[in-house]
Amino acid sequence: MRTKNRYDETILFILSAFFILSLVFIFSSQQTGQYGTQNFALKQGINYFIGFVLLFLVAKLDMDQIERLAWPAYISLFLLIIVLRFSPVSIARPILGAKRWFTIPILGSIQPSEFFKIALILLVARLISKHNTVHIFRTVGTDLLLVGKILLVTIPPSLLVYQQPDTGMVFLYFIAIASMLYLSGINKKLVTCMAVIPVLIVVVLIYLYYYQPDVIYKQLIPMLKPHQQERIIGWLDPHGESDKAYQTNRSLLAVGSGETYGKGYMNGNVYIPEKHTDFIFATIAEEGGFILASIVVTLFFLLIYKIVVIGHSSDTPFGTYICAGIVLSLTMQIFQNIGMVVGLMPVKGISLPFLTYGGSSLFSSMIQIGIVLSMSKNFGRYMFG
Repeated sequence: MRTKNRYDETILFILSAFFILSLVFIFSSQQTGQYGTQNFALKQGINYFIGFVLLFLVAKLDMDQIERLAWPAYISLFLLIIVLRFSPVSIARPILGAKRWFTIPILGSIQPSEFFKIALILLVARLISKHNTVHIFRTVGTDLLLVGKILLVTIPPSLLVYQQPDTGMVFLYFIAIASMLYLSGINKKLVTCMAVIPVLIVVVLIYLYYYQPDVIYKQLIPMLKPHQQERIIGWLDPHGESDKAYQTNRSLLAVGSGETYGKGYMNGNVYIPEKHTDFIFATIAEEGGFILASIVVTLFFLLIYKIVVIGHSSDTPFGTYICAGIVLSLTMQIFQNIGMVVGLMPVKGISLPFLTYGGSSLFSSMIQIGIVLSMSKNFGRYMFG
C-alpha cells in the first residue's frame, strides 16, 4: 500500500483566510470601551496556533487509528458529569446561569461538550460501519437494533449537556447523527417515520403561533428556562419586546448599516454586547458590507463542498459517515449563527466556526478538519487490485 502525503490545499487556504478574518475583525470589535485593555485578537492568535498544531497532529493519523480512538474518546463523557456535578466554582464557574466550562490557566475556558461532539461522531460512525459489516442482509429488526445502539450512546450525554444548559449543542449532536443514520442504508420508510415527528412538531408550532398565540405565550414558553423564554419572546416579537431582543435589534442595525460596501475597517460604531464572540459576523457585515459578508459565506460553502467531496470519495464507509456528521453539524452551526445575527433564528450560544473568539469551538473545529484532511491524505493502493 502507498499513501499520498499532501494535504488538501483548498481547505488549508480557506482556514488561512478564516484565520486572518478572525483576528482582523476581533481586533476591530474590541476597540469599544466595554473591553478595557484586554487583547482578544492576541489570544485568538494563540488559539489559532494551538488549533493548527492539533489539526496537523490529527491529520497525520490514518483512518484505522482514528477509528480505534472512537471508544476512548467517548470516555470524555465523564468530563460532562464532572463539570456539571462535581466541579467547584473555582474551576467551573457558572456564566449567565450555565455551567459548561472548565477554567484552565493560560488556556482559559474549555468546554467539554464541544469536544464530545467529535467523540460522538466518531463512535456513531464506528457503530454504523461495524453493524453493517455484521448485518449484511438488512431487515427492519436490524435497522431498529442500529437505531437503538445509537440512541443508547447519544441520549445520556445529551441529557447532561441539556442540563448545563446547552440546547444548541444537543441539537448539533442529533443533527450530526441524523445525517449519518440517513446514509447508513436503513429502511427509508423507517427514516420517514422518524422524520415525521420533528416535522409534525414544527407544523403544530407554526399553526399555534398564527392561530392560537396564547397557547405559545402562556402555556409553552413558560415551560422553558428564564433565559430561553427571553430569547424566544425576543425573536418572535423583536419590536414589541425590544428589551428582550436587544442583541438581535443591535445586530440587525449593524448589518443593515453596512449596506453594500461597508463602513470601512475599524469604522463600525454599532454597540453589540460581546460583539467579538457569537456576533462577529455582524462586525464583518457592518465594516465590510454585503460584499465581504458574501465572501465569508462563499468560503463556508466551499469548505463544506470540499468535505462532501472527500467523504464521497472515502475508501471506507466509516470515513463517509464521519464527513456526513461533520458537514451537517458545521452547516447547521453556520446557519444558526448567521441566522440569529440577521434575525432569522433565535439567539443561541452557538459560535460561528473559525471566526468567533474562543478556544473550545476553534479547537473542536480544527480537530474535525484534521480528520477530514487525514481522509484526503491517506488512501491505499494494493498490489493485484
